[in-house]
Amino acid sequence: MNRIASLLLLLLSALLSAHAHTATYKCRKWHIPAANYSGITPLGDGCYAVVSDQEEQAGFYLWNIHVDPSSGRLLEMESLGWKGTPYPIDRDAEGIAWCEPRQSFFVSGEADQRILEHRLDGSLTGYELQVPSSMDIHHIQTNRGFEALTYDPFTRLFWTVTESPLRGDEPLRLRMQSFSLSLQPEHEYPYRLDAPQSVPTGRDYYHGVVALAPFGNGRLLVLEREARIARRYAGSRCWCKLFLFDPSTGSKRLLHVCSSRFTLFNTRFANYEGMCLGPTLLDGRPTVLLLSDSQGGYGKVFWHLRDRLRIIVLDKE
Repeated sequence: MNRIASLLLLLLSALLSAHAHTATYKCRKWHIPAANYSGITPLGDGCYAVVSDQEEQAGFYLWNIHVDPSSGRLLEMESLGWKGTPYPIDRDAEGIAWCEPRQSFFVSGEADQRILEHRLDGSLTGYELQVPSSMDIHHIQTNRGFEALTYDPFTRLFWTVTESPLRGDEPLRLRMQSFSLSLQPEHEYPYRLDAPQSVPTGRDYYHGVVALAPFGNGRLLVLEREARIARRYAGSRCWCKLFLFDPSTGSKRLLHVCSSRFTLFNTRFANYEGMCLGPTLLDGRPTVLLLSDSQGGYGKVFWHLRDRLRIIVLDKE
């Protein structure tokens, strides 16, 4: 990314931050074990379910997260343990959605490109969202399948989208897919990614949608993540942009920008993959929770990546 683009992104981030209070917290401070956290969904009353993409079983963690109802600051966070069931393969679980009408969780797996239903105890019901054949595992780019998943109680629809365009699709153009409570596909809408900030060089490069959340009246919060992993890790960068998207009109509005980097003296690199709505504050401002993936606390003797929770307080509409 050239210097002018970097300066513009920093200026834009500062302008947006003037309208959205944010704070970031290390999960280890609250005795949350390091993992590969990739999705989060609210159940209500401060309870959340979280998936990690490198677990031996299919399932999820349960967490309590309590936020100050006036300021949006984190008051408490704790893990309540694991709920899971044996599964023949590592599903590479990426997204999770709580569906209150069915009293169950749905978890998307990038390894099998399926979205399976779990009971409250973590066991599988045997049901799953009926993914259209055009979006099955044969049509995704390698390791670029279903990262994002949510359930919208307003429209009573599930929503998902692949991280990157399907094979043969136009660059930057994704397919946003909805499903009914009967688990059948409903509508497909186009979604266009922002232009990339960087070039796809180095050890690895990711650019796409990693999380979705409902935002009322059929609208969706969309988290776009771009990450460039340097060959020797030092110099790695990650950019995250939070958008408000209306599938019915195609309108897309930027709400929040954040970026992080990794150097020998700066290990605040945060690869945010999970997102959900947090509590609404006493003054009516909505909060959004972002959860990063530390790759199980990846690192060496003197440095490690950290799992982080980022709380964004948005303005009232």
